[in-house]
Amino acid sequence: MINSQTIVPQDQLLAEQETLETLHKGLAERFARQKVLALIPDHTRSLPLPFLFHKLVEILRDTRQLDFMVALGTHPALPEENLNKLLSITTEERTTTCKHIGLLNHTWDDPSALTSLGLMDADEIKAITGERWHPSLPDRVEIRINKAGEILYGLKA
Repeated sequence: MINSQTIVPQDQLLAEQETLETLHKGLAERFARQKVLALIPDHTRSLPLPFLFHKLVEILRDTRQLDFMVALGTHPALPEENLNKLLSITTEERTTTCKHIGLLNHTWDDPSALTSLGLMDADEIKAITGERWHPSLPDRVEIRINKAGEILYGLKA
C-alpha cells in the first residue's frame, strides 16, 4: 500500500520541501505508539541519508519504539562510530537526543541471527520479475529476515 508518493521527471531531483511534504503525508501520526523498524542503506549508496534520518526521527516521534537497521548487502557490519558518521550524529547526540533510537546492523553473515519466513516459489518470482524474468533465476527462494525483526517486532515465520 502506498500512502504517499511524489514523482519527478527523469533527470531531476526531488526538492527538500517536496520530500518533507511526502514524508509527512505518508508517515505523520500513522504509527503513533507503534514499533517502527526503518531499513536504511549503508555507505555504498548515494542519498541524503542524514537529512532523511533526522526528518524521520522528527516525524515518527510519537512511535513507541523507533529503530534503524542498516541493510549491509554483503558488506561488513559498521562499528558505532561509522553508524554515527553514516547518519551525521555525534557520540554525544547518540547518548542524548537520539538515545531512544536503535541503530542496528543487519547481520546477514550470521545464520543464527536470521529466521526464515518461508519459501517463494517460481510463480511468485515470475510475477515479481515480470518481463525481466529469466530461466536462470531459481525455482524457489527462501525468504529470511534478521531475528531482530522477530524479537523486536513480533514478526513470525
